[in-house]
Amino acid sequence: MKIYINNLDLNILNELSNKFKNLLIDTKKYIILYTEEGIYEINNKLIYRLEQIDKDIKQYENFYNEFTLIIDPSFFNKHIETSIIGTKHLSNQIFKYTYKLNKKSDLNLIIEYYSIDSKMIEHDIYFELNKEIDINEVFIKTEIIEFLSLLN
Repeated sequence: MKIYINNLDLNILNELSNKFKNLLIDTKKYIILYTEEGIYEINNKLIYRLEQIDKDIKQYENFYNEFTLIIDPSFFNKHIETSIIGTKHLSNQIFKYTYKLNKKSDLNLIIEYYSIDSKMIEHDIYFELNKEIDINEVFIKTEIIEFLSLLN
Protein backbone atom coordinates (compact mmCIF):
# COMPACT_ATOMS: atom_id res chain seq x y z
CA MET A 1 0.00 0.00 0.00
CA LYS A 2 1.36 3.40 -1.00
CA ILE A 3 0.53 6.68 0.67
CA TYR A 4 1.22 9.76 -1.45
CA ILE A 5 1.59 13.32 -0.22
CA ASN A 6 -0.64 15.36 -2.52
CA ASN A 7 0.94 18.36 -4.28
CA LEU A 8 4.38 17.98 -2.71
CA ASP A 9 7.09 19.78 -4.69
CA LEU A 10 9.50 17.06 -5.90
CA ASN A 11 12.30 19.61 -6.21
CA ILE A 12 12.84 19.30 -2.45
CA LEU A 13 13.75 15.58 -2.61
CA ASN A 14 17.52 16.15 -2.55
CA GLU A 15 17.14 18.33 0.52
CA LEU A 16 14.94 15.69 2.16
CA SER A 17 17.42 12.93 1.37
CA ASN A 18 20.06 14.88 3.24
CA LYS A 19 17.71 15.60 6.12
CA PHE A 20 16.77 11.91 6.45
CA LYS A 21 20.20 10.37 5.79
CA ASN A 22 20.48 8.98 9.35
CA LEU A 23 17.15 7.16 8.78
CA LEU A 24 18.27 5.43 5.56
CA ILE A 25 17.94 1.65 5.84
CA ASP A 26 18.11 0.43 2.23
CA THR A 27 19.06 1.47 -1.30
CA LYS A 28 18.01 -0.42 -4.42
CA LYS A 29 18.69 0.06 -8.09
CA TYR A 30 16.50 -1.53 -10.75
CA ILE A 31 15.09 -0.98 -14.23
CA ILE A 32 11.43 -0.58 -15.14
CA LEU A 33 10.70 -1.46 -18.75
CA TYR A 34 7.44 -0.56 -20.50
CA THR A 35 6.49 -2.38 -23.72
CA GLU A 36 3.27 -2.51 -25.71
CA GLU A 37 2.79 -5.99 -24.19
CA GLY A 38 3.36 -5.16 -20.52
CA ILE A 39 5.49 -3.74 -17.73
CA TYR A 40 8.69 -5.45 -16.60
CA GLU A 41 11.14 -4.98 -13.75
CA ILE A 42 14.77 -6.03 -14.13
CA ASN A 43 16.31 -6.50 -10.71
CA ASN A 44 19.28 -8.59 -9.55
CA LYS A 45 19.63 -10.18 -13.01
CA LEU A 46 16.02 -11.41 -12.91
CA ILE A 47 13.17 -10.30 -15.17
CA TYR A 48 9.73 -9.88 -13.63
CA ARG A 49 6.51 -9.23 -15.54
CA LEU A 50 4.39 -6.91 -13.43
CA GLU A 51 0.66 -7.59 -13.26
CA GLN A 52 -1.15 -4.55 -11.92
CA ILE A 53 -3.93 -5.11 -9.38
CA ASP A 54 -5.94 -1.88 -9.19
CA LYS A 55 -7.92 -0.87 -6.13
CA ASP A 56 -9.86 2.25 -5.22
CA ILE A 57 -7.90 5.14 -3.73
CA LYS A 58 -8.88 7.17 -0.67
CA GLN A 59 -8.04 10.77 0.08
CA TYR A 60 -7.49 12.26 3.54
CA GLU A 61 -7.79 16.04 3.33
CA ASN A 62 -5.61 17.98 5.79
CA PHE A 63 -4.38 14.80 7.46
CA TYR A 64 -1.73 16.84 9.25
CA ASN A 65 -1.52 20.61 8.99
CA GLU A 66 -2.18 21.22 5.31
CA PHE A 67 -0.85 17.88 4.05
CA THR A 68 -3.41 15.84 2.14
CA LEU A 69 -2.67 12.14 1.76
CA ILE A 70 -3.78 9.82 -1.03
CA ILE A 71 -3.95 6.14 -0.12
CA ASP A 72 -3.44 3.73 -3.02
CA PRO A 73 -3.79 0.05 -2.03
CA SER A 74 -3.09 -1.03 -5.63
CA PHE A 75 -0.09 -3.29 -6.14
CA PHE A 76 1.80 -5.40 -8.66
CA ASN A 77 2.03 -9.18 -8.70
CA LYS A 78 5.49 -10.18 -9.93
CA HIS A 79 6.00 -13.15 -12.23
CA ILE A 80 9.51 -14.32 -13.12
CA GLU A 81 10.05 -14.37 -16.88
CA THR A 82 12.86 -15.55 -19.13
CA SER A 83 12.33 -12.92 -21.82
CA ILE A 84 10.66 -9.59 -22.49
CA ILE A 85 7.79 -9.49 -24.98
CA GLY A 86 7.37 -6.41 -27.13
CA THR A 87 9.27 -4.72 -29.93
CA LYS A 88 9.06 -1.12 -28.71
CA HIS A 89 10.01 -0.18 -25.18
CA LEU A 90 10.75 2.64 -22.78
CA SER A 91 13.04 1.98 -19.85
CA ASN A 92 13.92 3.88 -16.69
CA GLN A 93 16.70 3.11 -14.25
CA ILE A 94 15.36 3.79 -10.76
CA PHE A 95 17.19 4.37 -7.51
CA LYS A 96 14.95 3.65 -4.54
CA TYR A 97 15.92 4.92 -1.07
CA THR A 98 14.04 3.53 1.94
CA TYR A 99 13.87 5.38 5.27
CA LYS A 100 12.42 4.32 8.62
CA LEU A 101 12.01 6.11 11.92
CA ASN A 102 12.79 2.86 13.71
CA LYS A 103 13.77 -0.60 12.52
CA LYS A 104 10.63 -2.31 13.82
CA SER A 105 8.27 0.09 12.10
CA ASP A 106 5.88 -1.11 9.39
CA LEU A 107 6.01 2.31 7.71
CA ASN A 108 8.69 3.21 5.17
CA LEU A 109 9.32 6.53 3.50
CA ILE A 110 10.43 5.96 -0.09
CA ILE A 111 12.26 8.50 -2.24
CA GLU A 112 12.86 7.52 -5.87
CA TYR A 113 15.06 9.02 -8.57
CA TYR A 114 15.39 8.28 -12.28
CA SER A 115 18.89 8.12 -13.70
CA ILE A 116 18.95 9.96 -17.03
CA ASP A 117 22.32 10.54 -18.72
CA SER A 118 24.04 9.81 -15.38
CA LYS A 119 22.01 12.58 -13.72
CA MET A 120 19.64 11.83 -10.82
CA ILE A 121 16.17 13.27 -11.52
CA GLU A 122 13.60 13.52 -8.74
CA HIS A 123 10.79 11.10 -9.47
CA ASP A 124 8.62 10.20 -6.49
CA ILE A 125 8.13 10.26 -2.73
CA TYR A 126 5.61 8.18 -0.83
CA PHE A 127 5.05 6.14 2.29
CA GLU A 128 4.82 2.40 1.94
CA LEU A 129 3.19 -0.27 4.08
CA ASN A 130 3.44 -3.98 3.31
CA LYS A 131 -0.23 -4.51 4.12
CA GLU A 132 -3.47 -2.57 4.03
CA ILE A 133 -3.92 -0.81 7.34
CA ASP A 134 -5.90 2.14 8.66
CA ILE A 135 -3.56 5.15 8.59
CA ASN A 136 -5.38 6.50 11.62
CA GLU A 137 -4.08 3.56 13.66
CA VAL A 138 -2.15 5.32 16.44
CA PHE A 139 1.39 4.08 15.69
CA ILE A 140 1.13 4.53 11.94
CA LYS A 141 -0.45 7.97 12.26
CA THR A 142 2.22 9.07 14.73
CA GLU A 143 5.02 8.02 12.38
CA ILE A 144 3.42 9.65 9.34
CA ILE A 145 3.00 12.88 11.30
CA GLU A 146 6.60 12.74 12.47
CA PHE A 147 7.85 12.43 8.87
CA LEU A 148 5.45 15.14 7.68
CA SER A 149 6.59 17.50 10.44
CA LEU A 150 10.12 17.18 9.06
CA LEU A 151 8.85 18.38 5.68
CA ASN A 152 7.78 21.77 7.04
